[in-house]
Amino acid sequence: MCRLLLVTVAFAAVIVSAVPGCSAQDVSIPALPGTAQVYRELLAFSKDGRFLREIVPISSVGAEHFSHIRAITYVAATGKVRHVWNLQPDTWCLSATTDGRIAVISVDRDRPQGRTRAFLFDTETGRPQDIPSSWFAADDNNLYAAISGDGRLVSAFSDWGPDNGALVVSVYNWRTKRLVAKQATGYPAGGVSWGGVTVDGKIEFLSSRGPGEVVDPKTGRSLVSAGPSSLRSPDGAWVVDFPSLLFGDPPREIIIKNGSNGEVTGKLNLQITDAEQNWVWRGAFCGTSGRFVAATRDTVQAFEIPSGKKIAEFSSTTWQDVEAMKTDPTVTVACSFNGKRVAIRSGARLTLHDLN
Repeated sequence: MCRLLLVTVAFAAVIVSAVPGCSAQDVSIPALPGTAQVYRELLAFSKDGRFLREIVPISSVGAEHFSHIRAITYVAATGKVRHVWNLQPDTWCLSATTDGRIAVISVDRDRPQGRTRAFLFDTETGRPQDIPSSWFAADDNNLYAAISGDGRLVSAFSDWGPDNGALVVSVYNWRTKRLVAKQATGYPAGGVSWGGVTVDGKIEFLSSRGPGEVVDPKTGRSLVSAGPSSLRSPDGAWVVDFPSLLFGDPPREIIIKNGSNGEVTGKLNLQITDAEQNWVWRGAFCGTSGRFVAATRDTVQAFEIPSGKKIAEFSSTTWQDVEAMKTDPTVTVACSFNGKRVAIRSGARLTLHDLN
């Protein structure tokens, strides 16, 4: 078993400007030498709103190197970097708690020799905890695990079940390591499939080619169907379902559903153009405050849930990295649990905004 390599790196975060009228802090973070690409993965506020956490995979220069995970914690009031953890090469973030503190990390995926392992990583202390290898198939070198929003439950996925239930999700109580739920489903028609525990402790089966299913962990009863880019609120009350425009011809709208029964309750008050494929959309629930933030390459907007009414829009001049838009239009957002603070990552630019 490989040892986890943790390197603490100090950054100087510079507050460049404060934008009048929106209380935005523009935080400029220098890039590390020897890194070629940074793909934004996750932004999350701590529950008390004091910290902002970011988890990103870093692609190193040179084909002989594998990407690695970097976890950064900022002081939300100032944008100052609190600490940074760089994990060993060939690490991947599979899942994280709602506050971004605990991440599920896999090591050495898809290697012909050796075996993938997975662990929980505490982004505050830097402490890793191995996920028991017995939770996965012995020959699985591309394993998938997930964690509930509160960190209480951890799931393991397998695609080697019986023919009528080949996809299996097993859910364990992390503290006791005891199995608490297990459900299975059949293969979908094409695409890549995976599954795990949801943010609120349910079980979901997902597919890259179409809608997935959230099921009751005890009975297996279907609760709601949603696409691979959908987001579930921390309490499971609501689902925001982004359209999957890559396959078929679904409605070009972002639907709000009841998380318990799948009933459509509304839609976000915005228009989706032909150029806006589902992969450019990102979003975040503001805890259980009844607010939701959605982002694309050119817009970041806040909405009420479940009505979908727009309540705010952030001018692109306050958050957009214009140079980054030429090569990577991805915009990642986070919203505080009380719905009062929004963080926006665009390229090298990270900004913090008040939401009134």
